Amino acid sequence: MLRMSLLCLLLETPAVQAANHTVTALSGPFRFEPASLTIQAGDTVTFVNGGGFHNVVSDPGAIATFRCANGCDGAGGNGDLSNTAWSAVVTFPDAGTAGYHCEAHGGPGTGMAGTITVIDDVLFADDFEGPG
Repeated sequence: MLRMSLLCLLLETPAVQAANHTVTALSGPFRFEPASLTIQAGDTVTFVNGGGFHNVVSDPGAIATFRCANGCDGAGGNGDLSNTAWSAVVTFPDAGTAGYHCEAHGGPGTGMAGTITVIDDVLFADDFEGPG
């Protein structure tokens, strides 16, 4: 009975909408702010250039592959390094980790680099135990 009640409650809960987060590429010192970010599966991250000659590139093995600056390669944009006021939106549909870096000022896990951790916090009725 408890499982059925929880299942009904979960089914009546409105769907959570995806959120957008912002990561800014900065100079002096070269960095991304925030450098570490935890988001929900389905959320997007808008990478923006806050000043300097930058781009943002996913590390090998990241859960999402991207190379962005004035948009993203393969999505109608150009991921080449740029000093313009660029922005690019990347969607993270699945849970996992995506390391990223600037090609001019960092490398996988070093220098101007960051990490996005994507979690999937969907609870199912089977996640709960009844009394007893």
